[in-house]
Formats: sequence, C-alpha cells, structure tokens
Amino acid sequence: MKSRFPAILMLLLAISCGRKEKEYVGEPAIQLTVGSVSHSGAAITVQSLFADEVFVLAGSPDSVPPADEIISGGVKAVNGEAVLSGLLPGTKYSAYGVGRKGDRLSRTESVDFTTAIEAGDLYPYEKGRNGAPFFADITLCTGGGVPNSNYWFSIPETWDNARFAPHVSYTDSDGEHWLFEAFLAITGVDPEGNNFGINNNGRVSADKDSWAGLAEYWAGENGAFKALDDAIADAAARIGSAPSKRYAVMVMPDPVMFERFTDKNSSTSYWGALDGNLLDFSRTEDQVKALQWYIDLVREKFNALGCKYLELGGFYILSEELVATPGGWNYQYKRWDRILPRIGKYLDARNEGLYWIPYLDADGTDIWKSLGITYAWLQPNRYWDYNNDKPMGESVKKIEQLGMGMELEFEYSMVEGVMKTPGIMGPDGAGNYVFTLKDVPSLRSRFREYMDGFKSGGLYGKERIALYSGSNALWQLASSKEPGDIEMYLELCNFISQNPLRK
Repeated sequence: MKSRFPAILMLLLAISCGRKEKEYVGEPAIQLTVGSVSHSGAAITVQSLFADEVFVLAGSPDSVPPADEIISGGVKAVNGEAVLSGLLPGTKYSAYGVGRKGDRLSRTESVDFTTAIEAGDLYPYEKGRNGAPFFADITLCTGGGVPNSNYWFSIPETWDNARFAPHVSYTDSDGEHWLFEAFLAITGVDPEGNNFGINNNGRVSADKDSWAGLAEYWAGENGAFKALDDAIADAAARIGSAPSKRYAVMVMPDPVMFERFTDKNSSTSYWGALDGNLLDFSRTEDQVKALQWYIDLVREKFNALGCKYLELGGFYILSEELVATPGGWNYQYKRWDRILPRIGKYLDARNEGLYWIPYLDADGTDIWKSLGITYAWLQPNRYWDYNNDKPMGESVKKIEQLGMGMELEFEYSMVEGVMKTPGIMGPDGAGNYVFTLKDVPSLRSRFREYMDGFKSGGLYGKERIALYSGSNALWQLASSKEPGDIEMYLELCNFISQNPLRK
C-alpha cells in the first residue's frame, strides 16, 4: 500500500505553523506496516498523528469492516505496535486500523499479509511432496447420501473392496493391470436428503453435523477410504506395487448462503458454530472459515487412517457451475470469486489440490484458473445427447482452448447386462427415462466418441482424464456376463492405462 502519511504530516504541520494565534489539533491520521508474521499471528507497526488510541483488526481482504467494529473487536496498539493472534496458518488477511481522538476518527487504513505455514501444520505425506500431487486419471465414486434403491435394482450404500476393485485394477488376456491413479469421493446429499451443494430442489442445506458425517463416511476409521486402501493392497499382493502413487480426492460441500437456497428469507446462520461463535454464511469470512474447518477435519481423519497405499490428494468443488462475476445468475448469493481463491491458497500451502468438473458451457469455465483451481475437466455431456446437439468435436476444441481435461461419461443404460432387466429404462440429460435395451449399441458408440475425440484432438497424453460412471455402472459393466459389456470395459481400461501422460 502506498503511504500517504508523510504528505498528511507535512500538510498538518504547515497548517499548524500558519496559525500561531491558537493551538490547533488536526484530524487523527494513522499508517500501518507489517512487522513479523508467524503461522498464527502478525505484528502490525503503527504510526499515528493526533491519535490518542489506534485499534487494529484482522479480517478478510475483500470486506472492509466498519470503524466501530474495528474499535470494538480490534487490538489496541501499544508502543506503536498491534499484535494480532489466533489466525489460521497459510491464510491471507488484511489488517484494518482506525485512530481515535475523542469522538473523531481517522479514515480506515489497511495493509495485507499472509500467515506462514509451519512444518507442524503438514502431515507426513504432505511434507513429502512439492505442491499438489499429479495424477493422469481419476474415477468418480458416488456414495454417502440417501440410501439408493430404485424400481430396477439397488445401489450399495457403502464402498467395500469388491465395489472398488474394478476401479483399482483389471484383468485381460495378458494378466492383471493397474487402472485408475486417483479416486474422487463425491456426495450430493446427506442420508436425510439435505443438500451439500447449492440446489434449487427446495431441500435444506447441510449443516456442520452433516459436513462432519460426510467426512466420517469417507475418511473415518471404518470409512470408504480405508476400504479403498485395502483394495489397492489386495491388488498389490497379486501384481506388485503400483507404478505411481494412488490418491483420494475428497468432495467439498458448498457453503450455501441460505438454509434453503430457494428461500432467500431463510436463515444464513443455520450451519453451526466454530470456537463458540455462530457462523453467518452471508459473510464471506464465515464461509471460508467453515471450509477451512472441513478441510482440516478431513485431513486429520485421513492421516489417522494410516493408509499404506493411498494419499489424500486434495478437494473437489461440488458445484458444477461457478458464478464468479457480478451480473451472473444469483451472483450475490454465490460469490465464488471471493471464496475459492482463498481456499485454493489454503490448500496450496498444504500441498493439496483443488479440483473441478463443470458441465458444458457452465459459468466459470473460462476463468477457472483465476479462481485458484489446480485442475479442471470438462463434461461434454454427449452421452445423454438424445437430440444430437452437442457434437463431440466442438467440445474437444473447447477443452483444448480452456486447458482442461475431459470427463468420459456413461451410466447403467450402456450396460447390456443391466438393461436386459424387464421394464428397465435409462435417463437422458433432462432426467427423462428414454433409453431402453435397443439403445445400448448407440450409447456405446457415443461413449467411444469421447475416447476417439480425445485422441484425434491431440489431447491424449497431454491432458488428464476423468471418468463418470453413474452410481455403480463401472462395477456393473465389469461384472456383467455379456460379452459386449466385457469388451467395452476392457476397451475403456486400455484407454486409461495406456495413456502416454501416465508416468
């Protein structure tokens, strides 16, 4: 911040010298500079003119607090210094200061600083890497929400070794081979049906207890990540160690502003409290605090698992669109540009990544890098393109322009062994059940368009791959007795495992 203090000082001295007939006391003025900074605090040096008292408050860089809040909640400077404490490591703050003489206040001054990250704030696997980890491919694993059973078949509520197995390795005529390098834990609602994401379905937004339950489902002592580590261990016992590390990426709930996003009069203080203070999600600072709490809770739980083959690789943004510019739809209720860059820096300091998979043409796709996101994949949405209005070639061009990876997409509607169930139908992109057994060949053809387009567009070996396979369709494809399903599964596995981008 450029200092105006010397100029103010000279002006006030000149005024003082020109009025010898009576004593003049000017308006209070202050200047702040950053002194020493630790991982949980900072010393702010204070210079003042005509101010009897100066108060300094640490806050968000994007929200200037009112003067009375700085005075009531801030630290009083002593001997020209205000010592701020209780701050989060690896986090950017602004120190806001106000000087006071009687009932006259200085203008609010500010200076930015970032707290340090100490070795003790990192877990062993985080210390051992330089930045967010790299992986060439990731598979989406859905679970932990409302128990899912539909008219045709039941989807397992939990993940065990057998369910993870076709994601971990595959077997062809040449033997068993390693498959995905990373595994994305994704959950949209809690077991009671409350939303983890911003949603217009009218449901209640998940609170602190639900967030903690989500962390427990995936990273708890008996959670899915433990089963995944066991599944990797079983494969390693058969075929030897994997050629590269395996990573878990954890879903991150949206800090939804309202208890019911569809009701803008509903509470913004529904989530819960931290350190005895009730959070209000109308404040960006409180949304960030909640996300940082969740990130550290997951990291703590994951570290306690003592996984031998699996590392935590980062966190995933649940919203598939990021309204991050004023004027965007409901921007004032989302404001991702205020939240995500701070979360990105928080994760950067811990050598964890921040990841995102938007749908085709979603808000934020053209600015994803500026939001602090480590890497993003684009959904072509071609699989459900019943009207053929989303040609793969255009999606591939957009992926290349945006510097993203591609998400491959299919559901149970491509699995012949499932679609032979009497009366079963599969949904299109709008949720209309239109696909039947006769559509399986055309759906397989569409799925092959993803792989062919990725190769012909020059992205194979250059950008990363993600796989969406519905709730359990990869397992259904791999365990099918139909020759066409097994052929499709192995074709997919070869495409993933032979990617030149893999180390």
